Amino acid sequence: MKDNPRTAPSPQGEESFADMLNASFRPAARVKVGEVATSKVISIGKDSIFLDLGIRAEGMIDREECERQGELTVKPGDPLQVLVTSFRDGIFHCTARLRQAGRGDSRPAKDSPSLTLLREAYAARIPVEGRVKAMNKGGFDVQVMDQKAFCPISQIERSYCQKPEVHLEQTYSFLITQFEEDGRNIVIGRKELLQAEERDKAQRLWSELELNQVREGTVTSVHDYGAFVDIGGAEGLLHVSEISYQKVQSAKDALQPGQQLQVAVIRLDPEAGKISLSLKALLPDPWAAAGDQLDVGTEITGRVVHLKPFGAFIELLPGVTGLLHVSRLGTGRRIQHPKEILTVGDDVRVRILAVDPARKTLSLTMEEPEEDLSGELQQLNEKQAREMKSGGAMASLFDAALPADKE
Repeated sequence: MKDNPRTAPSPQGEESFADMLNASFRPAARVKVGEVATSKVISIGKDSIFLDLGIRAEGMIDREECERQGELTVKPGDPLQVLVTSFRDGIFHCTARLRQAGRGDSRPAKDSPSLTLLREAYAARIPVEGRVKAMNKGGFDVQVMDQKAFCPISQIERSYCQKPEVHLEQTYSFLITQFEEDGRNIVIGRKELLQAEERDKAQRLWSELELNQVREGTVTSVHDYGAFVDIGGAEGLLHVSEISYQKVQSAKDALQPGQQLQVAVIRLDPEAGKISLSLKALLPDPWAAAGDQLDVGTEITGRVVHLKPFGAFIELLPGVTGLLHVSRLGTGRRIQHPKEILTVGDDVRVRILAVDPARKTLSLTMEEPEEDLSGELQQLNEKQAREMKSGGAMASLFDAALPADKE
């Protein structure tokens, strides 16, 4: 065994067990408390993650620092940049982000331990933890350790901040974007961290998505043509035609931001990053429930839900709509547009002309059915036959009553 240059050898020329134990508890020369180090994840425990900081130097950080939404963001072998905060019990204690220390210091600001740590965090782009204390013109005052920092309002959320007051007295992770005047001008922001977190969530989400999958979602915005729904890391479009089997003119009539929904994934385009969602796919099919109410020849009352130059769409049952062609309005005259006699919302009596269950289409008419004379014709034929038969019998009797011709 080679001599340890930092300890005196034993009389036998070898290190004693105590020498080796003491040496193992000494920090390695390349790692210093207060400095940023690039480490490698060795193993992951229940509460801590253990790191390799270099030759004969091991470190540890709290497991929760590498968790997002309850999921680990690192695995054994991954590199991890940390700030070395202390050396205790033979191991370096580190952090991947700076928490509020709550410590005071009477020394000049440029010599404050908290400012030293914040300067290191700024240089290494390590997140720091701060508490939002007050609103001011253009942003927020945030306490980071025992220092005052400024967060612009545009940097407190991932997108536009509509309700700044909800952030007061909240504790968040921030990145230091400016560190000037020996720490008297510290500017911080959350936006970049939130965007990175969203990218991570979206990547995990896309790896899990499948067609016909049902997801929990939150409506983020509503437009006439549909609504965007966050399904846990990415937004999908719920088109107005996929909200219900019934006709919905505008998604604003049925949905509102913040509403919780269960939606089905009906289309995926990973290259374009587009997801199409449906509420309708999770509802019972009204065509299946309609049964024999949709037989040809059935008369039924429906409601006018839409008018087009070629005809009117009539809702017969919730979610079941048929087309009443402009030529079948039963007026007996030429109609250019159904609006000449119909209005959206009118109740009308129609008769089913044709049904296509596969395409879920109905053809309707308001015309009176053509008079069926087949029964009367049959009766007339039977009467004529009886009369002809009766007439033949009378002729036979008449012939028998006549005298026979003499020869």
